[in-house]
Amino acid sequence: MDFFESLKLAVGNLFSYKIRSFLTMLGIIIGIGAVVMMSSLGAGVKENIVGDLNKLGLGNFQVSIDTSPGQTYKSGDLLTPKDISDLKRIEGVEGASPTSEAFARIEIGKKRKTFIATGVTEDSFKIYNYTILKGRKFLPSEYKKDGKYLILDNTTAKEIFQEENPIGKKIVLNFRRNRQIVTVIGIYKNPLENLGGGGEDVPVFGLLPNNYINHLNGNEGNKFTSLDLKAADPKELNIVMERVKNFLEKRGSKSQIYNVQNIAQGLDEFNNILNMLSLFINGVAAISLFVGGIGVMNIMLVSVTERIREVGLRKAIGAKTRDILSQFLIEAVILTFFGGIMGIFTGYGGALLIGFFIKTAPILSPVVVIVSLIVSTMTGLIFGVYPAKKAANLDPIEALRVD
Repeated sequence: MDFFESLKLAVGNLFSYKIRSFLTMLGIIIGIGAVVMMSSLGAGVKENIVGDLNKLGLGNFQVSIDTSPGQTYKSGDLLTPKDISDLKRIEGVEGASPTSEAFARIEIGKKRKTFIATGVTEDSFKIYNYTILKGRKFLPSEYKKDGKYLILDNTTAKEIFQEENPIGKKIVLNFRRNRQIVTVIGIYKNPLENLGGGGEDVPVFGLLPNNYINHLNGNEGNKFTSLDLKAADPKELNIVMERVKNFLEKRGSKSQIYNVQNIAQGLDEFNNILNMLSLFINGVAAISLFVGGIGVMNIMLVSVTERIREVGLRKAIGAKTRDILSQFLIEAVILTFFGGIMGIFTGYGGALLIGFFIKTAPILSPVVVIVSLIVSTMTGLIFGVYPAKKAANLDPIEALRVD
């Protein structure tokens, strides 16, 4: 008997027991579906979070004074505007900017929330690639200590102004020392919005001119403990960092007083955590697939028991052992193969549904699809071998005696 004849018999038998065949496939569908859903959702979430953070951190590094316990520094070690100019002249450095923050309270309706203002310079927009969604950046003349202009992040703008156009609107910021009224000139994309958020305890964000932040903080001397820098070519980041480190060694009051750190190191650790979580979820889904394989073997054993007389008759009229073996194996593989296909569609459909609610587009890798089909097919082969061998080794005379 050729392969196509065995395939025809196998398909005919499976269609004779449609409900049982579907229930047998269900374990495979759930197992493959779980793997596809979690892997595609995980890839989508990872792309959203890590992708956005990478846009901000690619090629970036930070220079800071070592303030760890036991370390001391002099006022002359503080970084100044002259240091920023000197660092920008180092080969490979595209931009350098101080890092400053100020905290205020802001009223949104009946709620009072913490407002985190980040001080920026013209170079900050090179370093962090802030995406302006509406309005504009600061003008050169607005980077001054009385520059009461604000660029809000899009999630905060929506929370405060709802559907109104925020450009040109005034906002009251209650800082620790005084109360300031600033004008909104732009809206930028919040890179952390894909992490979720909301709630009264979640702070809101905005950008203010760095000189204005210094004025609010009482830092009239424009001296800083840390700077953010960007390498012109991310591939040469380590070389540029080494050049900056060599420059700072000559600048400090003592050796190794400045730290030069790659900002992306934190992203790599976060990426590893996501990969470990994905591995754990896929392991749980693999258990479901294993249970589905046992279900296939169980149903195939039932099928062998029910069809003992059929097998005996076929062997009595000349069917070979390999014909019986191939027929039962084909039945098992068909169940798991098509179960795998249905699992892929079910899993991706589930991922699209969940992604709609969490505002994440799932990413289905072709590798996941191919591996899922191979694994589901191999499940049929592995768990179908024992029932198939049991059927193939039946004695035709004994089989025909069974009622």
